[in-house]
Amino acid sequence: MQDSSAFQYIALDEIFESTTNPRQTFDESKLEELAESIRQHGLIQPVVLRPKDNRFEIVAGARRFRAAQLAELFSVPAHVKELSDAAAMEWQLIENSQRVDVHPYEEAQGFQRLLDLPGYDVNALVEKSGKSASHIYGRLSLLQLIPTVAEAFRQERITASHANLIARLPQEHQAEAFENCWRKDWQDKEAHLLPAKHLSAWIQANLYLNLADAPFDREDTTLKPEAGACVTCPLRSGYNTSLFADVQGDQCLDGACYQDKVTAHIDREVAARPELVTIETSWRNPKEQRPGALTKHQYRELPEPDNPDTEPPCPSAKSAIIVFGKQVGRTVTVCLDDECPVHTNHVRRAPVEPPPVMAPAPEEETEDEAAQRIADHEQQMAEYRAEQERKEEERKAEYERQQKQYEAEQARLGKRLKARVDTFKRIIEQAPASFSTAQMRVFLRLIIHLDFSSLGEVATYFSNGDENVQESEEEIVLAALEITADEKLIGFALRLVLSDHIGIPREGQPDLLSEAEQVFVPKKPKAVKAKPNGSREGTSTTAKCEKKQAPKKKAA
Repeated sequence: MQDSSAFQYIALDEIFESTTNPRQTFDESKLEELAESIRQHGLIQPVVLRPKDNRFEIVAGARRFRAAQLAELFSVPAHVKELSDAAAMEWQLIENSQRVDVHPYEEAQGFQRLLDLPGYDVNALVEKSGKSASHIYGRLSLLQLIPTVAEAFRQERITASHANLIARLPQEHQAEAFENCWRKDWQDKEAHLLPAKHLSAWIQANLYLNLADAPFDREDTTLKPEAGACVTCPLRSGYNTSLFADVQGDQCLDGACYQDKVTAHIDREVAARPELVTIETSWRNPKEQRPGALTKHQYRELPEPDNPDTEPPCPSAKSAIIVFGKQVGRTVTVCLDDECPVHTNHVRRAPVEPPPVMAPAPEEETEDEAAQRIADHEQQMAEYRAEQERKEEERKAEYERQQKQYEAEQARLGKRLKARVDTFKRIIEQAPASFSTAQMRVFLRLIIHLDFSSLGEVATYFSNGDENVQESEEEIVLAALEITADEKLIGFALRLVLSDHIGIPREGQPDLLSEAEQVFVPKKPKAVKAKPNGSREGTSTTAKCEKKQAPKKKAA
Protein backbone atom coordinates (compact mmCIF):
# COMPACT_ATOMS: atom_id res chain seq x y z
CA MET A 1 0.00 0.00 0.00
CA GLN A 2 3.01 2.30 -0.37
CA ASP A 3 2.36 5.39 -2.49
CA SER A 4 5.19 7.35 -4.09
CA SER A 5 2.94 9.96 -5.73
CA ALA A 6 3.26 13.60 -4.83
CA PHE A 7 1.73 14.79 -1.58
CA GLN A 8 0.36 18.12 -0.41
CA TYR A 9 0.08 19.88 2.91
CA ILE A 10 -3.41 19.97 4.40
CA ALA A 11 -4.36 22.11 7.41
CA LEU A 12 -5.23 20.11 10.53
CA ASP A 13 -8.56 21.87 10.97
CA GLU A 14 -9.59 20.57 7.53
CA ILE A 15 -9.04 16.95 8.59
CA PHE A 16 -11.31 14.68 10.64
CA GLU A 17 -10.96 11.09 11.83
CA SER A 18 -12.88 8.20 10.27
CA THR A 19 -15.52 6.38 12.28
CA THR A 20 -14.62 3.12 10.54
CA ASN A 21 -10.94 3.11 11.53
CA PRO A 22 -10.20 -0.28 13.18
CA ARG A 23 -7.78 1.37 15.59
CA GLN A 24 -9.75 2.86 18.46
CA THR A 25 -7.16 2.55 21.25
CA PHE A 26 -4.20 4.93 21.38
CA ASP A 27 -1.40 4.75 23.93
CA GLU A 28 -1.00 8.28 25.31
CA SER A 29 2.66 7.81 26.24
CA LYS A 30 3.54 6.58 22.75
CA LEU A 31 1.57 9.43 21.21
CA GLU A 32 3.65 11.88 23.23
CA GLU A 33 6.87 10.18 22.10
CA LEU A 34 5.77 10.49 18.47
CA ALA A 35 4.78 14.13 19.02
CA GLU A 36 8.25 14.90 20.40
CA SER A 37 9.83 13.25 17.35
CA ILE A 38 7.59 15.33 15.07
CA ARG A 39 8.65 18.53 16.88
CA GLN A 40 12.30 17.73 16.20
CA HIS A 41 12.19 16.14 12.74
CA GLY A 42 8.74 16.88 11.34
CA LEU A 43 6.22 14.31 10.08
CA ILE A 44 8.22 12.14 7.69
CA GLN A 45 5.49 9.75 6.48
CA PRO A 46 2.43 11.46 4.97
CA VAL A 47 -1.07 10.51 6.04
CA VAL A 48 -3.67 9.24 3.54
CA LEU A 49 -6.88 11.27 3.16
CA ARG A 50 -9.96 11.24 0.97
CA PRO A 51 -12.33 14.12 0.20
CA LYS A 52 -15.61 13.86 2.09
CA ASP A 53 -18.26 16.39 3.11
CA ASN A 54 -16.13 19.34 1.88
CA ARG A 55 -13.29 18.26 4.21
CA PHE A 56 -10.78 15.43 4.34
CA GLU A 57 -11.34 12.11 6.13
CA ILE A 58 -8.35 10.15 7.43
CA VAL A 59 -7.97 6.82 5.67
CA ALA A 60 -4.59 5.92 7.20
CA GLY A 61 -2.60 7.85 9.79
CA ALA A 62 -4.94 8.65 12.69
CA ARG A 63 -2.10 8.16 15.17
CA ARG A 64 0.18 10.53 13.23
CA PHE A 65 -2.68 13.03 13.03
CA ARG A 66 -3.19 13.00 16.81
CA ALA A 67 0.55 13.33 17.45
CA ALA A 68 0.71 16.27 15.02
CA GLN A 69 -2.05 17.97 17.04
CA LEU A 70 -0.01 17.44 20.23
CA ALA A 71 3.03 18.88 18.44
CA GLU A 72 0.87 21.93 17.53
CA LEU A 73 1.52 21.70 13.78
CA PHE A 74 -0.56 23.82 11.43
CA SER A 75 -0.61 21.27 8.58
CA VAL A 76 0.59 17.77 7.71
CA PRO A 77 1.83 16.19 4.48
CA ALA A 78 -0.91 14.02 2.93
CA HIS A 79 -1.74 11.86 -0.06
CA VAL A 80 -5.29 12.66 -1.17
CA LYS A 81 -7.13 9.71 -2.74
CA GLU A 82 -10.53 9.43 -4.34
CA LEU A 83 -11.82 6.31 -2.57
CA SER A 84 -15.22 4.74 -2.12
CA ASP A 85 -16.42 3.75 1.35
CA ALA A 86 -15.52 0.08 0.70
CA ALA A 87 -12.07 0.96 -0.67
CA ALA A 88 -11.39 3.25 2.31
CA MET A 89 -12.33 0.54 4.80
CA GLU A 90 -10.15 -1.99 2.96
CA TRP A 91 -7.21 0.42 3.02
CA GLN A 92 -7.72 1.06 6.76
CA LEU A 93 -7.88 -2.64 7.56
CA ILE A 94 -4.73 -3.55 5.64
CA GLU A 95 -2.77 -0.56 6.91
CA ASN A 96 -3.57 -1.43 10.53
CA SER A 97 -3.02 -5.18 10.09
CA GLN A 98 0.58 -4.48 9.07
CA ARG A 99 1.27 -2.79 12.40
CA VAL A 100 2.27 -4.91 15.41
CA ASP A 101 0.49 -2.85 18.05
CA VAL A 102 -3.06 -2.98 16.69
CA HIS A 103 -5.43 -4.48 19.24
CA PRO A 104 -6.86 -7.89 18.16
CA TYR A 105 -10.41 -6.86 19.05
CA GLU A 106 -10.17 -3.74 16.88
CA GLU A 107 -8.70 -5.81 14.05
CA ALA A 108 -11.70 -8.15 14.38
CA GLN A 109 -14.10 -5.21 14.11
CA GLY A 110 -12.30 -4.09 10.94
CA PHE A 111 -12.64 -7.55 9.41
CA GLN A 112 -16.35 -7.62 10.25
CA ARG A 113 -17.00 -4.20 8.67
CA LEU A 114 -15.59 -5.45 5.38
CA LEU A 115 -17.54 -8.72 5.57
CA ASP A 116 -20.71 -6.69 5.96
CA LEU A 117 -20.06 -5.12 2.54
CA PRO A 118 -21.19 -6.85 -0.68
CA GLY A 119 -18.51 -8.90 -2.43
CA TYR A 120 -16.36 -9.61 0.65
CA ASP A 121 -15.85 -13.00 2.25
CA VAL A 122 -13.09 -14.67 4.25
CA ASN A 123 -11.25 -15.79 1.13
CA ALA A 124 -11.18 -12.20 -0.12
CA LEU A 125 -9.81 -11.02 3.23
CA VAL A 126 -7.08 -13.69 3.10
CA GLU A 127 -6.02 -12.48 -0.35
CA LYS A 128 -6.10 -8.77 0.49
CA SER A 129 -4.65 -8.81 4.03
CA GLY A 130 -2.09 -11.62 3.67
CA LYS A 131 -3.42 -13.21 6.86
CA SER A 132 -4.32 -16.89 7.10
CA ALA A 133 -7.93 -18.04 7.22
CA SER A 134 -7.44 -19.45 10.74
CA HIS A 135 -6.10 -16.04 11.88
CA ILE A 136 -9.14 -14.25 10.45
CA TYR A 137 -11.61 -16.76 11.93
CA GLY A 138 -9.81 -16.46 15.27
CA ARG A 139 -10.11 -12.68 15.22
CA LEU A 140 -13.77 -12.78 14.17
CA SER A 141 -14.56 -15.15 17.03
CA LEU A 142 -13.52 -12.37 19.44
CA LEU A 143 -16.68 -10.51 18.46
CA GLN A 144 -18.67 -13.28 20.20
CA LEU A 145 -17.33 -12.17 23.60
CA ILE A 146 -19.97 -10.99 26.04
CA PRO A 147 -19.61 -7.25 26.87
CA THR A 148 -17.95 -7.82 30.28
CA VAL A 149 -15.20 -9.99 28.84
CA ALA A 150 -14.79 -7.84 25.71
CA GLU A 151 -14.25 -4.73 27.84
CA ALA A 152 -11.73 -6.52 30.04
CA PHE A 153 -9.87 -7.60 26.92
CA ARG A 154 -9.84 -4.11 25.44
CA GLN A 155 -8.49 -2.79 28.74
CA GLU A 156 -5.82 -5.53 28.55
CA ARG A 157 -6.86 -7.04 31.87
CA ILE A 158 -6.73 -10.42 30.11
CA THR A 159 -4.46 -11.53 27.26
CA ALA A 160 -5.40 -12.48 23.73
CA SER A 161 -4.89 -16.14 24.67
CA HIS A 162 -7.52 -15.84 27.42
CA ALA A 163 -9.91 -13.97 25.10
CA ASN A 164 -9.55 -16.52 22.28
CA LEU A 165 -10.34 -19.39 24.64
CA ILE A 166 -13.43 -17.68 26.05
CA ALA A 167 -14.73 -16.38 22.70
CA ARG A 168 -15.15 -19.89 21.33
CA LEU A 169 -17.47 -20.88 24.17
CA PRO A 170 -21.27 -20.50 24.13
CA GLN A 171 -22.08 -17.12 25.64
CA GLU A 172 -23.89 -18.69 28.60
CA HIS A 173 -20.55 -20.20 29.73
CA GLN A 174 -18.31 -17.18 29.13
CA ALA A 175 -18.92 -15.43 32.45
CA GLU A 176 -18.01 -18.58 34.39
CA ALA A 177 -14.89 -19.09 32.28
CA PHE A 178 -13.90 -15.44 32.83
CA GLU A 179 -14.13 -15.92 36.60
CA ASN A 180 -11.75 -18.87 36.33
CA CYS A 181 -9.10 -16.63 34.74
CA TRP A 182 -8.39 -15.26 38.21
CA ARG A 183 -7.30 -16.62 41.56
CA LYS A 184 -6.91 -14.95 44.93
CA ASP A 185 -4.44 -16.62 47.25
CA TRP A 186 -4.44 -16.09 50.99
CA GLN A 187 -1.65 -13.49 50.79
CA ASP A 188 -3.27 -11.55 47.91
CA LYS A 189 -5.36 -8.45 48.41
CA GLU A 190 -6.79 -8.79 44.90
CA ALA A 191 -7.17 -11.75 42.58
CA HIS A 192 -4.34 -12.17 40.06
CA LEU A 193 -4.57 -13.33 36.45
CA LEU A 194 -3.61 -16.96 35.90
CA PRO A 195 -1.69 -18.09 32.79
CA ALA A 196 -3.92 -19.02 29.87
CA LYS A 197 -2.98 -22.70 30.19
CA HIS A 198 -4.87 -22.86 33.51
CA LEU A 199 -8.01 -21.54 31.80
CA SER A 200 -7.52 -24.01 28.95
CA ALA A 201 -7.26 -26.90 31.42
CA TRP A 202 -10.41 -25.74 33.24
CA ILE A 203 -12.34 -25.53 29.95
CA GLN A 204 -11.15 -28.98 28.88
CA ALA A 205 -12.24 -30.47 32.22
CA ASN A 206 -15.56 -28.64 32.57
CA LEU A 207 -16.87 -27.45 29.21
CA TYR A 208 -15.16 -29.28 26.35
CA LEU A 209 -16.32 -32.89 26.13
CA ASN A 210 -14.48 -35.20 23.75
CA LEU A 211 -17.07 -36.81 21.51
CA ALA A 212 -14.71 -39.71 20.81
CA ASP A 213 -15.13 -40.65 24.50
CA ALA A 214 -18.91 -40.34 24.49
CA PRO A 215 -20.57 -43.52 25.83
CA PHE A 216 -23.52 -43.14 23.46
CA ASP A 217 -23.85 -43.43 19.69
CA ARG A 218 -22.99 -40.03 18.19
CA GLU A 219 -25.21 -40.75 15.16
CA ASP A 220 -28.27 -41.56 17.30
CA THR A 221 -31.02 -38.99 16.72
CA THR A 222 -33.42 -40.45 19.32
CA LEU A 223 -31.48 -39.80 22.54
CA LYS A 224 -32.49 -36.13 22.35
CA PRO A 225 -34.69 -35.61 19.28
CA GLU A 226 -34.69 -31.81 19.46
CA ALA A 227 -30.85 -31.77 19.31
CA GLY A 228 -30.42 -34.45 16.64
CA ALA A 229 -27.20 -36.38 16.04
CA CYS A 230 -23.85 -35.15 17.37
CA VAL A 231 -22.10 -35.68 14.02
CA THR A 232 -24.21 -32.96 12.36
CA CYS A 233 -24.40 -30.57 15.34
CA PRO A 234 -22.82 -27.09 14.85
CA LEU A 235 -22.03 -26.89 18.60
CA ARG A 236 -18.85 -28.92 18.30
CA SER A 237 -15.26 -27.96 17.48
CA GLY A 238 -15.14 -30.24 14.43
CA TYR A 239 -17.93 -28.24 12.77
CA ASN A 240 -15.54 -25.32 12.12
CA THR A 241 -11.97 -26.63 12.03
CA SER A 242 -10.57 -23.22 11.03
CA LEU A 243 -11.82 -21.66 14.25
CA PHE A 244 -10.76 -24.59 16.43
CA ALA A 245 -7.49 -25.44 14.67
CA ASP A 246 -5.62 -25.85 17.99
CA VAL A 247 -8.29 -28.03 19.66
CA GLN A 248 -7.46 -31.72 19.64
CA GLY A 249 -10.24 -34.06 18.55
CA ASP A 250 -13.92 -33.27 18.07
CA GLN A 251 -15.18 -31.54 21.22
CA CYS A 252 -18.79 -30.96 22.25
CA LEU A 253 -19.36 -27.35 23.26
CA ASP A 254 -22.84 -27.83 24.74
CA GLY A 255 -22.29 -29.52 28.09
CA ALA A 256 -25.97 -29.55 29.06
CA CYS A 257 -27.01 -31.36 25.88
CA TYR A 258 -24.14 -33.83 26.28
CA GLN A 259 -25.20 -34.67 29.84
CA ASP A 260 -28.83 -35.08 28.76
CA LYS A 261 -27.74 -37.65 26.16
CA VAL A 262 -25.58 -39.49 28.71
CA THR A 263 -28.55 -39.70 31.11
CA ALA A 264 -30.85 -40.97 28.36
CA HIS A 265 -28.23 -43.54 27.36
CA ILE A 266 -27.92 -44.81 30.96
CA ASP A 267 -31.68 -45.07 31.42
CA ARG A 268 -31.98 -46.97 28.14
CA GLU A 269 -29.18 -49.42 29.05
CA VAL A 270 -30.54 -50.12 32.55
CA ALA A 271 -34.04 -50.77 31.16
CA ALA A 272 -32.72 -53.10 28.45
CA ARG A 273 -30.29 -54.99 30.74
CA PRO A 274 -31.77 -55.41 34.24
CA GLU A 275 -28.73 -57.48 35.30
CA LEU A 276 -26.47 -54.43 35.07
CA VAL A 277 -25.09 -53.18 38.40
CA THR A 278 -25.17 -49.38 38.72
CA ILE A 279 -22.03 -47.84 40.26
CA GLU A 280 -20.67 -44.37 41.04
CA THR A 281 -16.95 -43.66 40.66
CA SER A 282 -16.91 -40.35 42.58
CA TRP A 283 -18.27 -39.38 45.99
CA ARG A 284 -21.33 -37.18 46.33
CA ASN A 285 -23.98 -36.43 48.90
CA PRO A 286 -25.96 -39.62 49.72
CA LYS A 287 -29.18 -37.70 49.07
CA GLU A 288 -28.04 -37.13 45.46
CA GLN A 289 -26.97 -40.72 44.78
CA ARG A 290 -28.94 -42.87 42.36
CA PRO A 291 -31.13 -45.37 44.26
CA GLY A 292 -29.44 -48.77 44.39
CA ALA A 293 -26.11 -47.52 42.98
CA LEU A 294 -22.93 -48.80 44.65
CA THR A 295 -20.36 -46.31 45.91
CA LYS A 296 -16.69 -46.59 44.96
CA HIS A 297 -15.78 -48.57 48.12
CA GLN A 298 -18.39 -51.27 47.48
CA TYR A 299 -16.83 -52.77 44.36
CA ARG A 300 -13.51 -53.30 42.62
CA GLU A 301 -13.26 -52.35 38.93
CA LEU A 302 -11.57 -55.04 36.82
CA PRO A 303 -9.58 -54.63 33.59
CA GLU A 304 -11.47 -55.42 30.43
CA PRO A 305 -10.64 -58.93 29.10
CA ASP A 306 -9.07 -59.27 25.67
CA ASN A 307 -11.85 -61.66 24.71
CA PRO A 308 -15.29 -60.50 25.93
CA ASP A 309 -16.66 -64.04 25.57
CA THR A 310 -14.33 -65.49 28.19
CA GLU A 311 -15.71 -66.85 31.45
CA PRO A 312 -15.94 -64.38 34.39
CA PRO A 313 -12.66 -64.31 36.35
CA CYS A 314 -14.49 -65.00 39.61
CA PRO A 315 -18.05 -65.79 40.76
CA SER A 316 -18.48 -62.22 42.01
CA ALA A 317 -17.62 -60.54 38.68
CA LYS A 318 -20.55 -58.57 37.23
CA SER A 319 -21.19 -56.12 34.39
CA ALA A 320 -21.83 -52.59 35.68
CA ILE A 321 -22.65 -49.19 34.22
CA ILE A 322 -21.22 -45.98 35.68
CA VAL A 323 -24.06 -43.59 36.52
CA PHE A 324 -21.96 -40.83 38.11
CA GLY A 325 -18.32 -39.77 38.12
CA LYS A 326 -15.43 -40.33 35.77
CA GLN A 327 -16.33 -42.19 32.53
CA VAL A 328 -20.04 -41.87 33.28
CA GLY A 329 -22.16 -44.01 30.95
CA ARG A 330 -19.41 -46.57 30.37
CA THR A 331 -20.03 -50.28 30.95
CA VAL A 332 -17.28 -51.98 32.96
CA THR A 333 -16.68 -55.23 34.85
CA VAL A 334 -16.53 -55.15 38.65
CA CYS A 335 -15.94 -57.61 41.47
CA LEU A 336 -18.40 -57.29 44.35
CA ASP A 337 -16.51 -59.47 46.85
CA ASP A 338 -14.19 -57.40 49.04
CA GLU A 339 -12.50 -60.59 50.23
CA CYS A 340 -12.16 -62.14 46.77
CA PRO A 341 -8.87 -64.10 46.72
CA VAL A 342 -8.55 -63.67 42.93
CA HIS A 343 -8.60 -59.87 42.89
CA THR A 344 -7.14 -58.98 46.29
CA ASN A 345 -3.55 -58.24 45.33
CA HIS A 346 -2.67 -55.64 47.95
CA VAL A 347 -1.28 -56.18 51.45
CA ARG A 348 -4.18 -56.31 53.86
CA ARG A 349 -4.26 -56.60 57.58
CA ALA A 350 -4.92 -60.19 58.60
CA PRO A 351 -8.33 -60.67 60.22
CA VAL A 352 -8.07 -60.33 63.98
CA GLU A 353 -9.04 -63.52 65.74
CA PRO A 354 -11.06 -63.10 68.92
CA PRO A 355 -9.01 -63.51 72.08
CA PRO A 356 -9.44 -66.75 74.03
CA VAL A 357 -12.18 -66.76 76.63
CA MET A 358 -11.43 -67.98 80.15
CA ALA A 359 -13.15 -71.25 80.95
CA PRO A 360 -16.11 -70.80 83.30
CA ALA A 361 -15.62 -71.81 86.92
CA PRO A 362 -17.24 -75.12 87.86
CA GLU A 363 -19.79 -75.21 90.67
CA GLU A 364 -17.28 -76.65 93.12
CA GLU A 365 -13.75 -75.33 92.58
CA THR A 366 -10.89 -75.33 95.01
CA GLU A 367 -8.50 -72.39 95.30
CA ASP A 368 -5.76 -74.36 93.59
CA GLU A 369 -8.05 -75.25 90.68
CA ALA A 370 -9.11 -71.59 90.33
CA ALA A 371 -5.46 -70.48 90.34
CA GLN A 372 -4.62 -73.09 87.68
CA ARG A 373 -7.58 -72.03 85.54
CA ILE A 374 -6.46 -68.37 85.68
CA ALA A 375 -2.85 -69.35 84.94
CA ASP A 376 -3.98 -71.37 81.91
CA HIS A 377 -5.96 -68.41 80.62
CA GLU A 378 -3.01 -66.04 81.04
CA GLN A 379 -0.82 -68.49 79.14
CA GLN A 380 -3.37 -68.60 76.33
CA MET A 381 -3.53 -64.79 76.25
CA ALA A 382 0.27 -64.54 76.06
CA GLU A 383 0.35 -67.00 73.15
CA TYR A 384 -2.50 -65.10 71.48
CA ARG A 385 -0.69 -61.73 71.74
CA ALA A 386 2.56 -63.27 70.47
CA GLU A 387 0.76 -64.73 67.45
CA GLN A 388 -0.92 -61.41 66.66
CA GLU A 389 2.40 -59.55 66.92
CA ARG A 390 4.02 -62.11 64.62
CA LYS A 391 1.30 -61.64 62.00
CA GLU A 392 1.59 -57.87 62.27
CA GLU A 393 5.36 -58.03 61.76
CA GLU A 394 4.87 -60.23 58.72
CA ARG A 395 2.36 -57.76 57.32
CA LYS A 396 4.74 -54.84 57.88
CA ALA A 397 7.63 -56.74 56.32
CA GLU A 398 5.51 -57.56 53.26
CA TYR A 399 4.41 -53.94 52.97
CA GLU A 400 8.01 -52.69 53.16
CA ARG A 401 9.06 -55.26 50.56
CA GLN A 402 6.37 -54.12 48.16
CA GLN A 403 7.18 -50.47 48.86
CA LYS A 404 10.86 -51.02 48.05
CA GLN A 405 9.90 -52.93 44.94
CA TYR A 406 7.64 -50.07 43.87
CA GLU A 407 10.33 -47.43 44.53
CA ALA A 408 12.90 -49.48 42.62
CA GLU A 409 10.51 -49.79 39.68
CA GLN A 410 9.84 -46.05 39.70
CA ALA A 411 13.59 -45.34 39.79
CA ARG A 412 14.12 -47.72 36.89
CA LEU A 413 11.38 -46.06 34.87
CA GLY A 414 12.81 -42.64 35.72
CA LYS A 415 16.25 -43.63 34.42
CA ARG A 416 14.70 -45.10 31.30
CA LEU A 417 12.68 -41.94 30.64
CA LYS A 418 15.76 -39.75 31.16
CA ALA A 419 17.66 -41.90 28.66
CA ARG A 420 14.85 -41.42 26.13
CA VAL A 421 14.90 -37.64 26.65
CA ASP A 422 18.67 -37.67 26.03
CA THR A 423 18.12 -39.75 22.89
CA PHE A 424 15.53 -37.25 21.66
CA LYS A 425 17.97 -34.37 22.20
CA ARG A 426 20.76 -36.20 20.37
CA ILE A 427 18.50 -36.86 17.38
CA ILE A 428 17.56 -33.17 17.16
CA GLU A 429 21.14 -31.95 17.66
CA GLN A 430 22.57 -34.34 15.04
CA ALA A 431 19.79 -33.93 12.49
CA PRO A 432 21.18 -34.28 8.95
CA ALA A 433 20.86 -31.69 6.21
CA SER A 434 18.97 -34.20 4.05
CA PHE A 435 17.35 -37.61 4.53
CA SER A 436 18.86 -40.91 3.50
CA THR A 437 16.47 -43.58 2.23
CA ALA A 438 16.37 -45.35 5.61
CA GLN A 439 15.85 -42.03 7.44
CA MET A 440 13.06 -41.07 5.08
CA ARG A 441 11.26 -44.37 5.73
CA VAL A 442 11.40 -43.85 9.52
CA PHE A 443 10.29 -40.24 9.12
CA LEU A 444 7.28 -41.31 7.06
CA ARG A 445 6.39 -43.89 9.75
CA LEU A 446 6.47 -41.08 12.30
CA ILE A 447 4.14 -38.99 10.14
CA ILE A 448 1.71 -41.91 9.86
CA HIS A 449 1.55 -42.08 13.69
CA LEU A 450 1.37 -38.29 14.08
CA ASP A 451 -1.59 -36.94 16.08
CA PHE A 452 -0.19 -33.56 17.27
CA SER A 453 -1.07 -34.38 20.89
CA SER A 454 2.32 -32.90 21.88
CA LEU A 455 1.94 -29.63 19.94
CA GLY A 456 1.73 -27.82 23.28
CA GLU A 457 5.16 -29.13 24.32
CA VAL A 458 6.67 -27.98 21.02
CA ALA A 459 5.06 -24.56 21.44
CA THR A 460 6.37 -24.32 25.00
CA TYR A 461 9.90 -25.05 23.74
CA PHE A 462 9.77 -22.31 21.10
CA SER A 463 8.18 -19.79 23.50
CA ASN A 464 10.96 -20.45 26.05
CA GLY A 465 8.39 -21.59 28.62
CA ASP A 466 6.61 -18.20 28.75
CA GLU A 467 3.10 -19.00 30.02
CA ASN A 468 1.62 -15.60 29.13
CA VAL A 469 2.26 -15.50 25.40
CA GLN A 470 -0.74 -14.23 23.46
CA GLU A 471 -0.44 -16.49 20.41
CA SER A 472 -2.05 -19.91 20.14
CA GLU A 473 0.10 -23.05 20.06
CA GLU A 474 -0.31 -23.28 16.29
CA GLU A 475 0.72 -19.64 15.81
CA ILE A 476 3.82 -20.07 18.01
CA VAL A 477 5.03 -23.11 16.06
CA LEU A 478 4.29 -21.50 12.69
CA ALA A 479 6.19 -18.36 13.73
CA ALA A 480 9.15 -20.50 14.80
CA LEU A 481 9.05 -22.26 11.42
CA GLU A 482 9.29 -18.93 9.61
CA ILE A 483 12.58 -17.99 11.33
CA THR A 484 14.16 -21.45 11.27
CA ALA A 485 17.32 -21.58 9.13
CA ASP A 486 17.27 -23.84 6.08
CA GLU A 487 19.87 -26.21 7.51
CA LYS A 488 17.78 -26.59 10.70
CA LEU A 489 14.49 -27.51 9.00
CA ILE A 490 14.99 -31.28 9.35
CA GLY A 491 15.71 -30.82 13.06
CA PHE A 492 12.50 -28.76 13.31
CA ALA A 493 10.54 -31.53 11.56
CA LEU A 494 12.03 -34.23 13.80
CA ARG A 495 11.13 -32.25 16.93
CA LEU A 496 7.57 -31.95 15.68
CA VAL A 497 7.07 -35.65 14.93
CA LEU A 498 9.16 -37.13 17.78
CA SER A 499 7.92 -35.08 20.74
CA ASP A 500 4.94 -37.40 21.16
CA HIS A 501 7.22 -40.47 21.38
CA ILE A 502 9.57 -39.46 24.19
CA GLY A 503 7.51 -41.31 26.80
CA ILE A 504 7.95 -45.02 27.41
CA PRO A 505 5.71 -46.89 24.92
CA ARG A 506 3.08 -49.28 26.20
CA GLU A 507 3.29 -52.97 25.62
CA GLY A 508 2.49 -53.81 22.01
CA GLN A 509 3.12 -50.27 20.76
CA PRO A 510 6.01 -49.56 18.34
CA ASP A 511 9.02 -47.77 19.84
CA LEU A 512 9.41 -45.10 17.16
CA LEU A 513 12.01 -43.15 19.15
CA SER A 514 14.33 -46.16 19.16
CA GLU A 515 13.73 -46.67 15.45
CA ALA A 516 14.67 -43.05 14.82
CA GLU A 517 17.78 -43.43 17.00
CA GLN A 518 19.02 -46.36 14.91
CA VAL A 519 18.97 -44.37 11.66
CA PHE A 520 19.73 -40.83 12.86
CA VAL A 521 22.29 -41.41 15.66
CA PRO A 522 23.46 -45.03 15.32
CA LYS A 523 25.70 -46.24 18.09
CA LYS A 524 29.37 -46.34 17.15
CA PRO A 525 31.11 -49.75 17.38
CA LYS A 526 33.37 -50.13 20.39
CA ALA A 527 37.01 -49.46 19.62
CA VAL A 528 39.29 -52.50 19.92
CA LYS A 529 41.89 -51.85 22.64
CA ALA A 530 45.47 -52.79 21.87
CA LYS A 531 47.33 -55.07 24.29
CA PRO A 532 50.91 -54.31 25.44
CA ASN A 533 52.34 -56.99 23.13
CA GLY A 534 50.75 -55.35 20.12
CA SER A 535 47.81 -57.75 19.79
CA ARG A 536 44.20 -56.57 19.98
CA GLU A 537 41.42 -57.60 22.28
CA GLY A 538 38.77 -59.63 20.63
CA THR A 539 41.19 -61.88 18.76
CA SER A 540 39.34 -64.91 17.47
CA THR A 541 39.65 -68.32 19.14
CA THR A 542 41.22 -69.76 15.99
CA ALA A 543 43.97 -67.14 16.03
CA LYS A 544 44.73 -67.89 19.69
CA CYS A 545 45.00 -71.61 18.95
CA GLU A 546 47.37 -70.98 16.07
CA LYS A 547 49.51 -68.80 18.32
CA LYS A 548 49.75 -71.58 20.92
CA GLN A 549 50.67 -74.16 18.27
CA ALA A 550 53.43 -72.07 16.72
CA PRO A 551 56.23 -73.08 19.18
CA LYS A 552 55.43 -76.77 18.67
CA LYS A 553 55.90 -76.43 14.90
CA LYS A 554 59.22 -74.64 15.45
CA ALA A 555 60.49 -77.42 17.76
CA ALA A 556 59.55 -80.05 15.22
